Amino acid sequence: MKLFDTPDLRDLLARLLPGLTIQAVASPSGQRVVYFCNPENADWIPDHTQWEEVVLKVACGDSPQTVSYIQREIQILSSLATPHYPRLIYSETFVQDPATEEPLSSKLFITIEERVQAEPLDQLRGNYISESAVLDLIKKLVIALQPLWESKPPLIHRDIKPQNILIRPDGEVVIIDLGIVRVEGVAGVTLTIGDFGPCTPKYASPEQARNDKLNISFKSDFFSLGTLCYELLAGFNPFDDGASDLYTVLHNVVTNKAKPLHDLGLCSAEFSNIIQKIMEKEPYKRFRRIVDLTAALEACPRR
Repeated sequence: MKLFDTPDLRDLLARLLPGLTIQAVASPSGQRVVYFCNPENADWIPDHTQWEEVVLKVACGDSPQTVSYIQREIQILSSLATPHYPRLIYSETFVQDPATEEPLSSKLFITIEERVQAEPLDQLRGNYISESAVLDLIKKLVIALQPLWESKPPLIHRDIKPQNILIRPDGEVVIIDLGIVRVEGVAGVTLTIGDFGPCTPKYASPEQARNDKLNISFKSDFFSLGTLCYELLAGFNPFDDGASDLYTVLHNVVTNKAKPLHDLGLCSAEFSNIIQKIMEKEPYKRFRRIVDLTAALEACPRR
């Protein structure tokens, strides 16, 4: 169930989360409403005085899919001890209004995370148009994603895109929005007979576009990284011309092979070959191991 920022929601949050002051609302994204808040007077938040600003995420719903995604994100953020992901400060599920003690129309899921002092990659594209800058970026992203890929069982982000990558002032990356992370080898909560799985179409892998759950692995994130690098260097997405509908974009992801960047004169043959390999349509043709991709990136001359 999609939630919207309304006066009624803000009034309810004020009753549920006393002392937490909403300062701004983030741009709409997914099924949640995201607020930037001052926690100074919210003494129920652990160590509330150490946070100048926090991120409040609000979602609602009773479907197994909604509950599963939210619980998974909370579990993952709680277990990650790395500066490449936001720190989870607080989480709670509410089922009734404390003022009236009446049940809510649906469960309300609350998470509070640190406000990362960083800018979205989507707003910093101009800093990542050279081969050297994009090469450095993908190296950092691979390092940041490794805790997910190498966890037991492996976790797949499935939504790597410029809006979900934050860049700190020192150039380090932070990855956000783990809402559709998939546990490799575990039955998902979406219908296998669906046309496609959870994704942002123009950054999705072919196996996501086909909802081919058995083949979704860290190699699916490889493909998304390749698409991201291609878009930064080329200045356009290879699967979305901006005018196509959703199904056309997904069809392009599955069938259209992007022209090598080296052939377009946009980067070296070495880096172009790496991007082409991780953007292969069949997962088995991509790098077989994370260490293989890492080694190829390290061996790539910096230009």
